[in-house]
Amino acid sequence: MTQQTLEALLCERVSAYAASDRPRELIDAGIEKMFKDVVDDTFRSYGDFSKAIKDAVKSALPANVSDMFELTRYNAIVAAALRERWEEAAIQSLILKSADQAISEVLTGEGLITGEVSLKALLEAFVDANKEEALKEGWERPEIRFEEDTRYGSTFLTIFFDPEPESSYRASGYNRDRRNDYSLKHRISVRLTGEERPGANQWESATRIGNVYSACLDDKKIDLKMSVRSNWERMLAALYFGNAVLLVDCEPDDFSYGIDD
Repeated sequence: MTQQTLEALLCERVSAYAASDRPRELIDAGIEKMFKDVVDDTFRSYGDFSKAIKDAVKSALPANVSDMFELTRYNAIVAAALRERWEEAAIQSLILKSADQAISEVLTGEGLITGEVSLKALLEAFVDANKEEALKEGWERPEIRFEEDTRYGSTFLTIFFDPEPESSYRASGYNRDRRNDYSLKHRISVRLTGEERPGANQWESATRIGNVYSACLDDKKIDLKMSVRSNWERMLAALYFGNAVLLVDCEPDDFSYGIDD
């Protein structure tokens, strides 16, 4: 067999191989491995992209918010925005899968607060937090007042509340006058949207919807440096900082410490 014959045979086999599906399979496998390696490296916890996501989320949050509470609604908005951007950019499913995992790692947490807060649930949590003191002092119910007014074409509702009932306060001092609303320890100021959700039956009142624009704990305006200790305070923080909506689904007389029950 001559050198020319070997060259001809080599050319023939190379041509036949090139015409087969095998080179395409190897190229596809190589590209897939390359993309997998790139994506795995990009979305590692120490990778630049994951760090960029974390930095972007941190910069969007109010200062020290992670020390106070987590907000499911806020997290969902961030995650949805990121996914929408990537989908619009026509990023392939392999990258989207890894991106989704990275988003989940950044935004996961326990005890998350939803985008709606029930006033009834908040005040029930407030009652539970003060039951021990109420039992010690012999209090039957907390002092809760609703004051509603209309101005500038909008309806406003202020919820004033204090763990000590007015009867106990009046009895604890000689000739004490009734406390004015702003003397109570806590308050929530709400702008009602006008939206209502019907009750489950004809005897149940409709639930009104509102946005909290001001809140006070222990007569101090809530801010980022305040310590949020209890569940009801966490819910109030969600309303004030997290732009959650308030469901006005109760009346002031719906609550008691249940000592005589």
